[in-house]
Amino acid sequence: MILAAVRVMALQVRRDIPTLVMTFALPPVIFVLLAAIFAGATGTELRLHVGILDRSHSSAGQRLVQALQQQPTFRTSIVTGNEAGLDTAVRDGGYTVGLLIRADPAADTGTTGAAPLLVIGSSSRPAAAAIVAGQVLQTLNEKLPDVALSRIIGDVERAGRLENDERKFLESAFSDEVGKGGGGFAFSRLVEQRNAANDAISGGPIAYYAGAVSAIFLLFAAMQGAATLLDERNGGIFARLQAGPYGLTPLLIGKFIFLTAQGALQVAAIYATAFLVYRVDMLANPGAWLITTALASAAAAALGLLVNACCATRQQAQLIMSFGVLIVSAIGGSMVPLYLMPPWLQNLSWLTPNAWMIAAFQVSLRTWATSGLLLQWTVLLAIAVAALTLAIASIGRREIE
Repeated sequence: MILAAVRVMALQVRRDIPTLVMTFALPPVIFVLLAAIFAGATGTELRLHVGILDRSHSSAGQRLVQALQQQPTFRTSIVTGNEAGLDTAVRDGGYTVGLLIRADPAADTGTTGAAPLLVIGSSSRPAAAAIVAGQVLQTLNEKLPDVALSRIIGDVERAGRLENDERKFLESAFSDEVGKGGGGFAFSRLVEQRNAANDAISGGPIAYYAGAVSAIFLLFAAMQGAATLLDERNGGIFARLQAGPYGLTPLLIGKFIFLTAQGALQVAAIYATAFLVYRVDMLANPGAWLITTALASAAAAALGLLVNACCATRQQAQLIMSFGVLIVSAIGGSMVPLYLMPPWLQNLSWLTPNAWMIAAFQVSLRTWATSGLLLQWTVLLAIAVAALTLAIASIGRREIE
């Protein structure tokens, strides 16, 4: 009897090819993806995209740019234009962080002058700016110690502790050390940090996770709610509706409307909690946030219906819900922010609904940013329309078969 039970279950699994694939092929795929994601997030494969604008036109500035281009932690892009353009690119996500070399790093600016290096970050990516600022200082310390020396000597001279001939001796000694690959030393007042202009987001980095969590649970709830399609098919309801004048289309549209409304309430609950606990103000731009919520909920509802319409059994739908949502959420930035992922995963993330939902929720919290949401809204609307259309076509074809 025991062996018979084992044999029956083995035959069931073997006959259900989709379940067999999801049971044994998907776990290794998830392992590879999660390993790549968290390896990047913990720093071993971190590749921050840094836009560098050199307005100093100095030898030290050019040497710094060349040294940063060799850093394995960075993907660098040389920027042309002005500081406002770099601000806009960082704010809109074109670069993770911007670096403006606004003066000769080797020049002595005194105790009141602005720092020659400006790191421009985003309020939604605070860790990135700190990482870049620290890496720039380390690069200067290790690769350009003569630049740091010239500034340290200026501080000592202002204190009246260094004669002119002593300064020349130290400068000569450290210039020789550069050629030998010296170990470097500590210094300060070279780097300044600030966020990009017009980048303020209520709640700062916490706002990112409100959107990320919303994306995950929109998909989970939609997949679970749409699974009633399988129960209704097995219960014979589909056969009766198919005999009517309108077929199954009204049923799917009705479920789509309900799941969209359910998703919107779900998002509202998440953001209400974020407001009460972390002061994330989703009504800073209420129209943009409401439209984003509606479109994200609609896209998730349509995808949930499509998945369940294509599944033959509840077991298949359950496995897709578990593994599929986990995969797209991991790739799409719902678990780890996109800027901390390897470049190839960042590019892959835009094939998932999560990345577009998170980006839309992020921008919708800015008071001025409605025009910047047109791309995200268009993609989410296209996902909703395409998935719902395919769900209607798929379930109708399956019933005919």
